[in-house]
Amino acid sequence: MMESNKYLEEKIKTCVQTEIRAVDREFFESRGMEEYIYRMLTSKNFRKWKIIGNYIEEMKKSIEYAVLKNEPLELTWFFGGYKLWRISTSPYVDWAELFSVIYLINYASSIAAVYNPGVKIIFWAAHPSVMKLQSNIPEKDCLKYRESFNQLLDVVRPNLPKNITVELKSFEILYPDNEEYLKELDQMISAVEREYEETWTMERKDKKTASSILNIQWRGAENWENLSTQEKEEKVRRGPIVHDGYCRLSKIGQVIRGLGKIDLTATPIPSGSIAIGCTSSSVTKFWTGFGVLEKRGDDYVERILSPKQLDSIKDKPHDIIKSQIIPLRNFQEIWVFRDTIDFSKNK
Repeated sequence: MMESNKYLEEKIKTCVQTEIRAVDREFFESRGMEEYIYRMLTSKNFRKWKIIGNYIEEMKKSIEYAVLKNEPLELTWFFGGYKLWRISTSPYVDWAELFSVIYLINYASSIAAVYNPGVKIIFWAAHPSVMKLQSNIPEKDCLKYRESFNQLLDVVRPNLPKNITVELKSFEILYPDNEEYLKELDQMISAVEREYEETWTMERKDKKTASSILNIQWRGAENWENLSTQEKEEKVRRGPIVHDGYCRLSKIGQVIRGLGKIDLTATPIPSGSIAIGCTSSSVTKFWTGFGVLEKRGDDYVERILSPKQLDSIKDKPHDIIKSQIIPLRNFQEIWVFRDTIDFSKNK
């Protein structure tokens, strides 16, 4: 059996598929570029859920636009741009981010192998100010996370062909006028506040509340631990409203869902996306999870564990293997679980 460090080295070096399957080559030759790209984007080897709403037609228009312009197709991933404070590796990236980056590169490479203009993978990080407003996350921690994320991308980039690029961008660049940003954000939050009172179902409120409780850093940018019970409940209630308001900013939609762009997410969203998880076997979001390896027979599988999942199996047989593959903080060791991880047994 391959040793875990050797496996990780090979995973980084071979994350790009340079050859496509014969059946996919035949499909491309008989159906053309646009249908081939659509086939690869919606492949069940990556896609975890059915595509909802009208997003199929939106995708097809984006593919057609890129091909007609002979431009790279942009795969966009909008996320918080922070590491969940409950994870011991916070505020920096860990193996979870690496696993997700190489997973997306592998996903994109089957397109780039045939489509010469290639693919741009763009991670769009939320404005640090909104994470402070939403979850009390210190802005300095968001900046530390971004710096470590960019350092990780620098490790991966030498293994990429010229027609695959990967980068991290922040929404601050879209709003150089801070007054414009704050004015629109306030308008969007107010609109969502009205919807919360008038149209949100109790099921939706409960789901959003659970997520808000998980994310709020009570002793973060400010000390919210000393707030009254009523004040804490309001912080929990308002977090998702701020989140949804921020997601409606006009310039966000333009860069993640415009023509020539494909919106990727870990799990389905109401407006539609391609929900591909964050690894072949994990749907936990990389910025809220901890990366580990799991032995499966003579191979390994990359897993991203939520705080709850990690806590439930932390005492299961596992090895903590020293590693020198990546010269960054949080990559000096990797947890390797000796058996298949099955969370159904914990229910």
